Amino acid sequence: MDRLPREILAELLEFLAGPAPSERRLHEQPSHDLLQSDVVPLKCASRVSRLWRALALPILFRNVLWQPVLSSLDAAGGLCPAPLLRFLRRHGLQRQVVTFTLLADYAEQGVEPSRVAYQIHPADLEAMWDQLFAVVDPLRFTIMAPPTTLAAFLSRMLFLDDAWSFNIPYHILSLARSRRSPPSSSESPSPPSPGSSSGPPPPTTAARPPPPSYQGAVPAPPCPFLTLRPWTSILLNEGSSIRAYSTYEFFLRSPPSMLSALLGTGEYPNNTPLLPGTVVDFNYIAIFPLSTHVGQLLLSLPRVDRLFVRFTPQPGNRILEDRGALRHVDMADLWMERSSAFRHLLQHLFRPVADNGGGVVGSRNWAGLNVFEIGEADDREDWMAERDGLLVRVDEDGNPKAPGGVVVPHHAPAREDPVKGVFAISPNYYFQPVW
Repeated sequence: MDRLPREILAELLEFLAGPAPSERRLHEQPSHDLLQSDVVPLKCASRVSRLWRALALPILFRNVLWQPVLSSLDAAGGLCPAPLLRFLRRHGLQRQVVTFTLLADYAEQGVEPSRVAYQIHPADLEAMWDQLFAVVDPLRFTIMAPPTTLAAFLSRMLFLDDAWSFNIPYHILSLARSRRSPPSSSESPSPPSPGSSSGPPPPTTAARPPPPSYQGAVPAPPCPFLTLRPWTSILLNEGSSIRAYSTYEFFLRSPPSMLSALLGTGEYPNNTPLLPGTVVDFNYIAIFPLSTHVGQLLLSLPRVDRLFVRFTPQPGNRILEDRGALRHVDMADLWMERSSAFRHLLQHLFRPVADNGGGVVGSRNWAGLNVFEIGEADDREDWMAERDGLLVRVDEDGNPKAPGGVVVPHHAPAREDPVKGVFAISPNYYFQPVW
């Protein structure tokens, strides 16, 4: 094999490179072993010889998983990417990185309810993002972390009064874009200008304005990694809320979530939307979320061209067969909340409420939505379809409307079977196959 030309050997190694777990499992229930893989043929091939290693490294490091061993949320506690970045530079791999995933297992202990989660020092956090993005320029950047740790990375508040009833170990936040920005005069991307350090630029979303008590107050802390690149797609996977259904008056509970921070619908500092104005593709995944929680997204939908939602487990997820997970849970409650969420969603989708000044601001963004996609269609009464699909806005002649820009569903779930046929569901939308 070593006698083969390097080009042919490199092509053979390409066949060993399949989609990384960080690419194909973003829609699955977050867990500690979600990003692990038992079959790693390319990594095994890289151990055959120095030649094979040299040819395999650029392929291996297209998808980087950084899992620092943390003892606290600061540079001294292990949150330092310098060793990884030195390795990438030494082997000339920094431009090969297509996806970068940060997996943080650490969660602060002793976080009290109704308090801001312990945060990384803003200077340390900004320095880490600048250091990281000065070396790598990924097309997808993903963070998988406990809710409190994700809140710390975003410098935002997390409601924890009811967190015990949900017991959600991890959330996933993923950002993606179609292509890299044109190279600047220097190799490293330029950091944000000092003038932008007061916070992220105002997103082109129609989220609710900050409460009057906070008008003119100290601006919310910045979240640089959301604006260091022109991300066009965002995915938030909040895992399973099933455990909360076993508690008394579950429908009154609030999960630990960064949804309000992204939309700017919470109290300070979550009253300033984090969602960048460049995002045109919004993906929200949760397993049986409470309909009241989904209402945050429905009432304050950002100005996007495509919306994807999924409220039930992925095929292959056996959580509904887990007696331990379903102990003291009434299955009817799960489906009732899901149906309620979809019922309100359809009301916004087909009968948006006009904004009459101080009304439901997010409603006008439903009228501008071009593509709406669901991850499941089990409820035939609601969707009159047996497979998952999407709704695309059409003009008066029934032709699909072209969105303002090219919408690339970077976070669309992988599908094995095509959906056949077109099904009319509304004068303004039609049911289109998903390939």
